[in-house]
Amino acid sequence: MAEAAREGVWTAQESPEAAQAPPEGETAADGVRTLSLPIAGDLAGIRRLARRFLEPEALDEMREKNFILAVSEAANNVLDHAGTGGTIILRRGAGRIVAEISDRAGLLTDTEAGMVPPPVGSRRGYGLWLMRQMCDGVEILHDPAGSTIRLTILPA
Repeated sequence: MAEAAREGVWTAQESPEAAQAPPEGETAADGVRTLSLPIAGDLAGIRRLARRFLEPEALDEMREKNFILAVSEAANNVLDHAGTGGTIILRRGAGRIVAEISDRAGLLTDTEAGMVPPPVGSRRGYGLWLMRQMCDGVEILHDPAGSTIRLTILPA
């Protein structure tokens, strides 16, 4: 089977049977569910798995689409700018949904990036600004292990 459910890690290439069930991930003692996804180029697969991970939550359609788009944009930024693979960790519980999108390159160091829209006519630079518009919270973290964008959305 193409899915890898060991240790809560799932790939975006799933069997047709698995495509019908929500990804399970792991559940901590406090009830927070976690799913880890590798960033390897299949953004459609990442969006599909993220959507299925969100299914049990009470998000309205627009908030769900915004969050999935923000996660996809952050993963695309890893592929475009970091030049390395990365990881998405989704967490659901405790009254919030959090996605942490990490890379090992560590090139994103400006914690204020995306606070203002890019200049009129720019062809690039909209990703972080849009993430900040679509999510309830966006944090940019940097340490020796790399860069992480933490996206948070609160159920309605």
